[in-house]
Amino acid sequence: MINKFFTLILFISAALVTSCSSDDSPSITITPPTSGGIIDPDVGGFNQANRVYVDLSTGEQLSSRRDSWEIAVYNGSENRIYLNNALLVSAAELEGINDITSVTEATSLTSPLTLNALDQSFTPTTVTVNTVAELMEGLPVGYYQYGNLDAGISFTDSKEGELTGTAFEEISTTDSDNNVYIVNLGNEIPTANNGTINTTGDPRGFMKVRVLTDGNSYTIQYASLTNTSDFSEITVSKNNSYNLTAVSLTDGQVVSVEPESSNWDIDFGGVFSYYGLQGTIAAGLTYSDFTLHNTLGGVVLYQVTVEDESTPSYTDFTSADINEANFEYNNRAVIGSGWRSVDYMTGETSVREDTYYVVKDTDNNYYKLRFTAVESETGERGYPQFQYELLVD
Repeated sequence: MINKFFTLILFISAALVTSCSSDDSPSITITPPTSGGIIDPDVGGFNQANRVYVDLSTGEQLSSRRDSWEIAVYNGSENRIYLNNALLVSAAELEGINDITSVTEATSLTSPLTLNALDQSFTPTTVTVNTVAELMEGLPVGYYQYGNLDAGISFTDSKEGELTGTAFEEISTTDSDNNVYIVNLGNEIPTANNGTINTTGDPRGFMKVRVLTDGNSYTIQYASLTNTSDFSEITVSKNNSYNLTAVSLTDGQVVSVEPESSNWDIDFGGVFSYYGLQGTIAAGLTYSDFTLHNTLGGVVLYQVTVEDESTPSYTDFTSADINEANFEYNNRAVIGSGWRSVDYMTGETSVREDTYYVVKDTDNNYYKLRFTAVESETGERGYPQFQYELLVD
C-alpha cells in the first residue's frame, strides 16, 4: 500500500537523481506500482492454448504455450516436483521400484492397489490394479480416473497447490529412496475450431520418470515404457529467483515459462485439472477459464461476494474495507472458475457480476480486481478480461 514512507522515499530518490549530473554518477530509481487498468490476458481463444502470468504492479503479462512442458522442479528448500495441470498431466508412483530400466507395461506392482473408479454408467466402483498396464488405464485425467481420496491417493497435484499436495512424493537426497513414476503426458491442444470451446485433444502418451536430488539440483531420468536398455537425463539446478523451473520431457530440455516469482501475481492457465470431488463423486476434473494466484511467491487474495447492501460493491470498495484476516495464503485456486457462470442448458457463459477479489502482492500493494468479460464480442470463449485498481490510503 502506498503510504507516507513510500512518498518520502520517492521524494528523496528524485532529489538524488536530480543532483547527479555526471553519466557515471549512481542513481536510485523508484518505480511506483501502476494504478490499475483493464487487461486482456492472451489465453488464446477457443482452445485456450496459452498460460498467462500477469504482474499487477506493472500491468505486464507473459504468455507461454501450455504444451511446452510436463513437469517442473520446485526451487525452494523442499525438493518437490509439480505437474502441468493445464495440460492434464498426471503421475503414479511405483512403490518399491527404483530401477527405471526394469519398468514396462507388463511390470507387476510390488503390492496390488485397490482404487476407486466410475463404471460406464457413472456408478462408483472399485478396481484392483496389479500391473503397470492396469494402472495406466486409470491414470489419464477424466471422469474415469482412478484414485482414493480417503486413502490419500491422487495422481494429480492438489487444487490448492500446496507443497504437500504434489502427486510426486518429496524427492529424497538418498537415491535409493526415489521410486519410478509413470507419467501421463496429458493431452494435445486441439486445432479444430468447432464454434465452441475445445481444449482437450488427443492423448500424448506415457513415460517412466525417476527424479534424484542433492538438495541443490535435480537429476531427471526418463524413458519410454518400451525402453529397457537405457534412459535420458536432464539436470536442473535450483534457481531461487523462480518458484518453479519447467521441463519438457518430450523435447528433453528446460523451458522458460514463469516470470521470476516476485514479478507475477495472477496465472490465467485457462485449462486446469485435478482429481477431486464433483458433488459426492470423486473423479478427474477439467475446467476452462481457470485462474490461479502466486501463493508460492507470497501473493494472497480473497473473494468478495456482494449479497446485500452491507457489502460494498466493487466501485465503492476502498482501502478502509480491506480485511487482512480474509486473505488466503495456501490456496492458489481461490479465483478458480468461480468468476464466471455457465448455463448448461444453453451453453451461455457470463461473468459473475456479484463477485470481485482483493489482492495483496509481495510489495504490500493492495488491489481490487473484477472480471469484465469471459468471451469475445462475437461470443467466443477464451477471451477473458479483467479490471483492477490500486487501493491507496
